[in-house]
Amino acid sequence: MGTWSSSLYGNDTTCDVRDTYVRLLEKQFSNDDAYKQLLESHSDYLKDSDEAPLFWFALAETQWKVGRLKPEVMAEALEWIDKGGGLGRWEESKSGSTGWKKTLEKLRIKLEKEQPKEKRFRKIVIPFQNPWGLNDVYAYRPHVESNSKEERAIFGKYILMQKIGEVQSEYTEDVVMRVQIYDRIFDNMPSHDDALETVSRYRLLPIASTPIGQEESYKRMSFGIPDTFSRENPFSYTPVIMSATMEQYHKTLSYPKDELTFMCTVKGPVNNQHERIDRFGSMPWMWHNFHYQIGGQFAQWQGVEYDVVGDGTFEYPTREQQELIKFKIKNIQEQEQGKGDRLQKPD
Repeated sequence: MGTWSSSLYGNDTTCDVRDTYVRLLEKQFSNDDAYKQLLESHSDYLKDSDEAPLFWFALAETQWKVGRLKPEVMAEALEWIDKGGGLGRWEESKSGSTGWKKTLEKLRIKLEKEQPKEKRFRKIVIPFQNPWGLNDVYAYRPHVESNSKEERAIFGKYILMQKIGEVQSEYTEDVVMRVQIYDRIFDNMPSHDDALETVSRYRLLPIASTPIGQEESYKRMSFGIPDTFSRENPFSYTPVIMSATMEQYHKTLSYPKDELTFMCTVKGPVNNQHERIDRFGSMPWMWHNFHYQIGGQFAQWQGVEYDVVGDGTFEYPTREQQELIKFKIKNIQEQEQGKGDRLQKPD
């Protein structure tokens, strides 16, 4: 996740945990239910030694602030403070390391104080006010500076994204919009004609998602791109997800209004592959860390081809790459059997 300062909420992870937890309370979840939901939806953070301490720091501080600090959450946070959790992010920055240590000490002092009276949350009813219409194309300028080379590569430039539908999020129960992103980066603000040309001529950017029924094999992949192959099942295609759910406009959240410019409304390429993941369920992308997610996608798929199978279905590897994989596997099998003769590479 991106990091921009040594303050507690100077990174995407702590912001994500804080915002998600508060949003659940606003939806009238009990503290126990909100806690359980957060553990489930953010389980990937807890499995990561770099992200786990940030998860507990943010949750403990937020629960304390609203008068709902659970003993086990406090214990986890204090244990990670003792270990210096999160210092690894600042190995190459003496000032950042010093700043983070001060942040952790301030957090320890806060958590050991008596927490405020429990804050009541009124149920927020948000009128439907999303400015995005169906098939609207917007130019987005990534505007958050980061140490990540993937994010620096698109910082201050422009990408085009298009709304193709709406769906109810399984996790937040909000109506979220489904967007697709075009695999093209502009150095300057694109024109109306640039947008029309992109929609008609440029490919979609694949989005990282787990195909249904392939969760285990997906562990061998990075952003949907296999970095190895399975000898047991080498000939199956991997469905490529070409769109993602995105939180709707909400004036109280991190919607980057000044960084989005309406371009046009035009029907884009057919895109049906998302129907698989809608049934599986996924967390919608949030605007506050969108720059991190999208930077990684552009980097991972640069120069990598996928097949447009037809009728809105996309697959990776391409058929040509599949033939090469088959050749490599057969070659290995022949050598292991002691035949020694290398197979002739297919034309």
